[in-house]
Amino acid sequence: MFVSGYEDGLQVFNMMDPTNPYTVGFYLTHEGPHERGYGTTATGATVFNGAFGIEVRNSDGMIFISDMTSGFWAFKMDGFDGWNGHQWGCPTSPVPRTGQRARGAPKPQKVS
Repeated sequence: MFVSGYEDGLQVFNMMDPTNPYTVGFYLTHEGPHERGYGTTATGATVFNGAFGIEVRNSDGMIFISDMTSGFWAFKMDGFDGWNGHQWGCPTSPVPRTGQRARGAPKPQKVS
């Protein structure tokens, strides 16, 4: 699981066993002060600063992050070269590429 977590930056978790997830990588894209984000709450402080968008390119495993303060980041994680969702019964990507439609997992064939 690839997560953009505001002040926590990029977080990568292994969820193959959902009862035992663990962190496999991280990178702090935001080095500013804690709880000095945009907007206000009842306490006057927010964490709405830092990494807010992520895209993982399935073809080669490149990881892209948008950060509100430091801008654009591109990562290549050792040992991750992309994934094929069909091996897991999932769509390969929830986002269709230009001129394509999202491809879901193959439907099981009915056996009579």
